[in-house]
Amino acid sequence: MSRRIVLPLAALLLTPACKQQQIATATPIDELPPLIIPSELRVDAGSMGSGGSETQLANNDHRDDRGSGGSDWRSAADQPSQRNGGGGGGGGGGKASGGAMVSASPQPTAYALIVGIEKYRDVTPAGGARTDAEKFAELARVTLGVPEDNIKVLLDDRASRTDIAKQMRWLQANVPSGGRVYFYFSGHGAPEPTSGVSYIVPFDGDPQYLKDTAIPMTEVLGDLEKTKAKDVLALADSCFSGAGGRSVLAPGTRPLVRVEDVKPQTRVAMLSASSGAEISGPAADGSGGLFSKYLIEAIGSGQGDINGDGQISLKELAEWIGPRVKREAKKANREQTPHLTLGKKLSAADEFIVSWGYSR
Repeated sequence: MSRRIVLPLAALLLTPACKQQQIATATPIDELPPLIIPSELRVDAGSMGSGGSETQLANNDHRDDRGSGGSDWRSAADQPSQRNGGGGGGGGGGKASGGAMVSASPQPTAYALIVGIEKYRDVTPAGGARTDAEKFAELARVTLGVPEDNIKVLLDDRASRTDIAKQMRWLQANVPSGGRVYFYFSGHGAPEPTSGVSYIVPFDGDPQYLKDTAIPMTEVLGDLEKTKAKDVLALADSCFSGAGGRSVLAPGTRPLVRVEDVKPQTRVAMLSASSGAEISGPAADGSGGLFSKYLIEAIGSGQGDINGDGQISLKELAEWIGPRVKREAKKANREQTPHLTLGKKLSAADEFIVSWGYSR
């Protein structure tokens, strides 16, 4: 009677047959924390094929969306695409080459609202927030395959409270039934000192007058819930503790506020850069937010596909980003733990598929 051998996934990844399937990382090897694989995750060696096709390379060019002059408010359709082959294309994204993003399967009914505010009118800058948003916009186009016409990007002085509200109405009017929404925010958050309510701070926001100039995170999630989307993924590279980093308080206010937990709506999942009383900080190289760095790397290179099934679930995404952010933050002598919350009507995090169609 033959016995089926079950081997740990980590052991299988070290075998010569699998070396070609490892995905390159944009992060220097000496800075990359070790991959943490849940102990219960195992691969049945008897179920694996003997062929093992080689990973396909995707040669997508980078694009700089920062025009010379002109408005920073734009639809992605206003920008010339530099994706190889022109249009939307199919799947086939393998490992990233030279830091380029790979193309996964297109998501024709997905929409994206992307907000990045680095330079504020009345608040200190949020370093790297604009770059974060521009990179996520590229990720939405290239890897997630969101159609150009379905992407709105709001940057700096074009990301006022009114600008954000208008684009929320645009989502509610245009997202089809059964579609998906990606909402990404990079910039300052702030807590209301007496209640602990979390706000995102738009370009014209003032921490002294949060109720009049900023937007409660619960309102943001509520507006996303009002779309016809089947599911929504909200991503926030910000913090709401008032302890520094990407969090601001009115002058003279105590630097740490007990922050009220932000509960997502029934069809909204939210993955944020930090939890509770923590600080959301920059990457070590100063290129942008630490959370955004690993978020974009996980999806854009396909590395977040921990189990190698050609797709990245929300559970995989959170588990891939979390230990890397925590480890790099500790090197800067701070605690930062990405936090995931899931709406009641959504399936489990391992069934919420963020991106798919990565080639093996």
